[in-house]
Amino acid sequence: MKRSYEITYIVTPNLGEEDQKAVEDRVVGWIDSAGGEIKNSSHWGRRRLAYPIAQNREGYYIFLEADLEPDQVGEFERRMAIDVNIIRHLLVRAEE
Repeated sequence: MKRSYEITYIVTPNLGEEDQKAVEDRVVGWIDSAGGEIKNSSHWGRRRLAYPIAQNREGYYIFLEADLEPDQVGEFERRMAIDVNIIRHLLVRAEE
């Protein structure tokens, strides 16, 4: 049974528009390969961080609403954590 999740991640600001799109496509591919589906996607744009992360003072924010199988969440978060272009991510279960 799929559950709804909200995913927010921050991409490094020094990437070009094409590279940011490639990171987003990669994340969407991870969700698709896990048997999930994206319900909504929004770009919050470039914003100043509350504190520097890996010497970055700004980041490009992307927010997704997706349905995933609960047993696939761990692998998805592992992939998010090891991607060098994603400086932070947060995945929370959405209320029904």
